[in-house]
Amino acid sequence: MKTKIIFIAFLFNFYLINLFSQHIIGDNLVPNPGFEGFTTCPNDISQISKAIPWDPSRGNNDNGSTDYLNICTNHANLLQILSIKLPNSGSACAGICPFFNPSNYPDYREYLEVKLKNKFVKAKKYCGSFYTVLSMYGNIAVENLGILITQSYVCSYNPLAHGETFIDSIPQICNKNGLITDTINWTKVSGLYIANGGEEYITIGNFKRDSQTNILPMDDSTMFYAYYLIDDVSVCECSFEINLGQDTSLCEGESILLNPKLPSASYTWQDSSHAATYEVKQPGTYWVRAYVAEYDVTTSDTIVISAEDENICNPPLIIPNFITPNGDGNNDDFSIGNATDYELSLQIFNRWGNMIYQNTSYQNDFNCKSCGEGVYYYLLIAKNKRNGNVKEYKGSVTVMK
Repeated sequence: MKTKIIFIAFLFNFYLINLFSQHIIGDNLVPNPGFEGFTTCPNDISQISKAIPWDPSRGNNDNGSTDYLNICTNHANLLQILSIKLPNSGSACAGICPFFNPSNYPDYREYLEVKLKNKFVKAKKYCGSFYTVLSMYGNIAVENLGILITQSYVCSYNPLAHGETFIDSIPQICNKNGLITDTINWTKVSGLYIANGGEEYITIGNFKRDSQTNILPMDDSTMFYAYYLIDDVSVCECSFEINLGQDTSLCEGESILLNPKLPSASYTWQDSSHAATYEVKQPGTYWVRAYVAEYDVTTSDTIVISAEDENICNPPLIIPNFITPNGDGNNDDFSIGNATDYELSLQIFNRWGNMIYQNTSYQNDFNCKSCGEGVYYYLLIAKNKRNGNVKEYKGSVTVMK
């Protein structure tokens, strides 16, 4: 059984294994992910390089034709695009043409490229995503948008064609939403990638030829090209592992609720049920398979729950019979073993029956530093966190200094 951190909550006769989600999302490795940083405000089309360090993937042709859109502009064409649709967040975004009239510019493509903050680590999982929306600045909807992840810079500029051309590569993260026809709501394109190691560039665009690109004309206009806004790009290390906890025992009078808590997941349990949680009422082997459609990830875990085990259900309290509060770090406190399994209330009395200490939520911190040496007496009430059983303990403890 994998050992991971779990959170255990006590609800009298109901024992909840409420697990921490393992949907871990690290820091965004994309610099300037929302295109908010820029050198100067764009004053023309084809100025994505102003949104440092983004690049149009055109080699030495610095301006490229990928657009930088920022509400600070006073350029008529850029203002027209922004009047149709504002950025997904903030005041800036990018604009690309992933498809153009094949009779005029076969396999014409515009791309976005950037170098990541850190290189990928081999075998690590990375979640990549961006938001996009069809701008009616064009009139063609496409399906084929994605993220290409590479170890080196990708150049799509072909000096013989005097413009961008198709990048003949297979993107690791592809749009799975079908034709992106929504002109109002932003569509999230996302996916999971397992690194080979050393990758540090991403390129966004259409990596299919004209003949392979799925398109849909949105009107009868003769423009015949696609134009999409791109915003909020993210590449993060991520994990989707779930953990049903360590194998355990089912104690008398309780049930156990298994709760994987993986965000946006659909579940299948060992009995083919699909609820987000599973209540265990009898011993057995239980497993769950979780599927996160957004990243096309499946993960699973198993737990064995046995019949009542006294050491687990009612772990014995180990109560010391002497303490030496001299500050040497050994036996300084009246520290009770297995105390974390109980709610403890403690009273300490001197030899004449006078109470010198009381705590209804004892935390193993009584040391009697102000007491004289001798024998003292305790009354300890312990409430089991799993089943609510209450037991009383009486005894003596000797203080030696």
